[in-house]
Amino acid sequence: MRIAVVNLKGGVGKTTTAVHLAVGLARLDTTVLIDADPQGSASRWSQLAEGLPCRTVAWSKSDLGRRLPDLVGNARHVVIDTPPGHTDIVAAAVSSVDTIIIPVEPLAMDLDRLSPTIELMGRAAIVNDPDVYVLLTRVRSRTRGSKSARELLEERGLPVLQTEIPLLEAYGWSYGQVTPDGHRYGQLLDELLAAREVVA
Repeated sequence: MRIAVVNLKGGVGKTTTAVHLAVGLARLDTTVLIDADPQGSASRWSQLAEGLPCRTVAWSKSDLGRRLPDLVGNARHVVIDTPPGHTDIVAAAVSSVDTIIIPVEPLAMDLDRLSPTIELMGRAAIVNDPDVYVLLTRVRSRTRGSKSARELLEERGLPVLQTEIPLLEAYGWSYGQVTPDGHRYGQLLDELLAAREVVA
């Protein structure tokens, strides 16, 4: 499985999602986490976390697609953490994977600013035709935000994952740690793997 976690807007939980997915996949088979963000948050996370089960490679250049085979070797799974704003790097990542996850907070501004990401993916992913999913992140419990966001996204024809990532301090404090098995990101991984089996 090759996953790119993508949103041209920052602060939506891309790195947290990428690391959790990479660690979850690494518990199943060999996995490489590509840190394609010049800020290097995923790389720093892996430096701080002792015993992270996936290999992390920093490569934040627009030739990512061409270099990917050399970067990942024989790894079964790849997860790419992409930067906000750098459209050339994001386009290279999108054109190199079979699955795209778009984390987005269920807020009006975040939903409004999703269009540039969708447009970029439409242009870049024309060759490989990846599966695209929207992941609602930082969902506040007992509010109508996630339901309203889900309805708006589905009206736009975007597939929204059933799994939602709640707004929890535990996710913020997981930075620099080996992420635990299970919980919502475990559910997310199960949902993605089940979808792949159905397609296959």
